[in-house]
Amino acid sequence: MDIAKVLVPVTGTGRDTPLLLYAIETARPFHAHVMAYFVRPDLAEALAFFSDGASGVVVDEIVRATRDAGDEAAKRVEAAISAACQSSGVTRVETPRPSNAVTLSLREVQGNFGDQLAAEARLSDLVVFGPIRESDQAGLAEAFVQVLVDTDRPVLRATDEMPDHFAQRIAIGWDGKKAASQAVSAAMPFLRRAAQVEIFSIQRSPVTPEATVGLREYLALHGVQATERLIDAGNRRIGEALLQAAKQDRTDLLVIGVYVRCRLRESLIGGVTRHVIAHADVAVFMVH
Repeated sequence: MDIAKVLVPVTGTGRDTPLLLYAIETARPFHAHVMAYFVRPDLAEALAFFSDGASGVVVDEIVRATRDAGDEAAKRVEAAISAACQSSGVTRVETPRPSNAVTLSLREVQGNFGDQLAAEARLSDLVVFGPIRESDQAGLAEAFVQVLVDTDRPVLRATDEMPDHFAQRIAIGWDGKKAASQAVSAAMPFLRRAAQVEIFSIQRSPVTPEATVGLREYLALHGVQATERLIDAGNRRIGEALLQAAKQDRTDLLVIGVYVRCRLRESLIGGVTRHVIAHADVAVFMVH
């Protein structure tokens, strides 16, 4: 299956235009549609903090401030979309439809950011986020985890700048488990088009060469020729060893599976994934 719809959350910040351009270039080989997704603040959530004893004047001020903030953010989103379309030569359309070139649309909703984004993600082929930082809009990091874990859709954690040749040198972080297998299957549209695919098997001693045989056979059936690197992590974290290997190999896309350790949201994803998300200077394609 190819990529037909790429979903991109936009928030009205200066990072919207670069992220839209990243999504456009990701979509270009597939002539996919890029949907910019803007969620206006939820008035009910804003008022929930003042439900006890707030005067009518205070409530009115909260409603006005929330609406004004949403209006200002929406204007910045429109400017970002215009800039991205002009820079990339992409046509903006009102309604997503099949095309022989990349198109872009804006969908604007109101509500809880994570819930709304996750609902749209379930009917998307890929969701593109920028690097997650502490300075991001409130709720963005939580929405990233919610989309990744609750929708089981592929998520691309982009870099700040698009590399010159995106997804030409792909590495697969392989441990033979379910999530890694699903990530490989979901990434097949990119793997088929790559100039180089390398399997990274990060292990603790003793290293077993047989660990990647089945994956190499599976990829070959899909027309993907892959090499392998068996890496002894030694005293390093698995995530650290994985990123070091990707940097040495000049990887421009890393494919990994994401694991759930417990149902507590703040510690939902495993240590390897957290390390990669926080420290990767390469784009990461993830599937839960």
